[in-house]
Amino acid sequence: GTSYHATLITALLFRKYASLWAEALISSESRWWFNTLGPGDVVIGVSQSGETIDTLRGIREARERGALTVAVTNVVESAIAREADMAIYIRAGPEIGVAATKTFTSQVALLSHLVIKTGELRGVLKPPAVANIYNALRQTPEIVAGVLKESEGLASLLAGKMSVKNNAYYLGRGLGLPVAMEGALKMKEIAYVHAEAYPAGESKHGPIALVEEDFPVVFVVLSKEEEELIKSNIEEMKARGAYAILVSPNNAEEALSLADFSFVMPALHEVASATSYVVPLQLLAYYTAVKKGLDPDKPRNLAKTVTVF
Repeated sequence: GTSYHATLITALLFRKYASLWAEALISSESRWWFNTLGPGDVVIGVSQSGETIDTLRGIREARERGALTVAVTNVVESAIAREADMAIYIRAGPEIGVAATKTFTSQVALLSHLVIKTGELRGVLKPPAVANIYNALRQTPEIVAGVLKESEGLASLLAGKMSVKNNAYYLGRGLGLPVAMEGALKMKEIAYVHAEAYPAGESKHGPIALVEEDFPVVFVVLSKEEEELIKSNIEEMKARGAYAILVSPNNAEEALSLADFSFVMPALHEVASATSYVVPLQLLAYYTAVKKGLDPDKPRNLAKTVTVF
């Protein structure tokens, strides 16, 4: 779920900014990687509630095998915080809605801090780079507040189109991919639109066969580096009748010129972008649910905490 998407971002950042091999793993699949763990490994369990049974099981097994375990949760003294060797709290405050929103941003911000500090201690990041990233992260509250205000109109407009669709693609590259995955999950969870997230570069290996006239495709771009790679994907989808919705920085001029609709975001360091570029996608899912007469806070068949296998 959402916490997994936060760990996908974190693993990418660890590899890039701390030169430390990290892999994001789905807790419910953890029984198939227990035998690779041992002393010298670190396992970070991320759970909004701190009670998710699969994540708890993974932490317990990792600790039994000698790995250092760290819990990242929003709930002080939750089960995962007690089970792990140490706990870090995101302190986002209560989140009433079933679908996670602010806790995702908070998880990514906290884990990004952990990555940058690790990169600094390992000598991978020099002081000027560290200061630059931290300055960008500190802007997150103001950036998110501005995005909420400026994206509302377009999100509401596009919700009218999305609300009559049964399917959509969400495509991204690099850090943009897990952000796209989180946006697609929100669209499924609260608006009941089958939204499939996919690596943009892989879309021609099967998924593009489903694209037809007026098929919605959401592209997520966090940096100029990603823009260079994703432009051809936008063109490929539009050539087959899709309409392109883009979330990108304001300096991605070429990608912006190709899209039919664009959420234009401030150009930030990519670490900071990962915390805030999901917000337009959350708004899009919210307004799509509202257009369909659904309660976005209480999606069917879902619970805030998963406590059974």
